[in-house]
Amino acid sequence: MFMLTTTQVTLLAAGWLTLTGALLLGVFRFLPRSRRPVPAYVTCPVLNRRVGAELSRDEWTRSFREVVRCDTLGRCAPVTCNQRCLAASPVLPLAAV
Repeated sequence: MFMLTTTQVTLLAAGWLTLTGALLLGVFRFLPRSRRPVPAYVTCPVLNRRVGAELSRDEWTRSFREVVRCDTLGRCAPVTCNQRCLAASPVLPLAAV
């Protein structure tokens, strides 16, 4: 009959946990995530009014990551503000209006 010693079981368990941790870290941290541009309304803290914007949504976490385009700055202008609108108020997707 095949039997393992305590040291062998400990090394085998540590190896499996290390392998599992490395795979999970690789999937959730180092693989590129899919981001999709979504039209939405955000409340601009500088102007203190609701403006239209195109936001980048992370498909894994379903959260908004950055402002790609903003109606206040012009649809073609690069976004140069600090994007406090994402943290200041809830984002309302355009399809929900």
